[in-house]
Amino acid sequence: MQSNIKYVSAKLNKFIQMANKNEENHPKMTLKGYYQNLPDATHPKTDFITRIMSECGVSFTTARNWVMGVTKPFNSNHIQKLSEITGIASEDLWTE
Repeated sequence: MQSNIKYVSAKLNKFIQMANKNEENHPKMTLKGYYQNLPDATHPKTDFITRIMSECGVSFTTARNWVMGVTKPFNSNHIQKLSEITGIASEDLWTE
């Protein structure tokens, strides 16, 4: 997370510098402009669990338990869907 913040901050600083270099063509960066140029936050692990939840029709807790190896799906269609989503063969999704 910390490296993502540094990356975003560096990217914004570069954008601000470029904008300020072209002052004669563009107005200076404002607080509102800075805010509007912030990238949308991403949470890939939560997004992954949410996708499993949506595509398998299960609760967030169930999907997370599958991912964490707490439980395994009983429905073979769910196992197939997890394999399709991840590209991992169904027999390799969990260690015994």
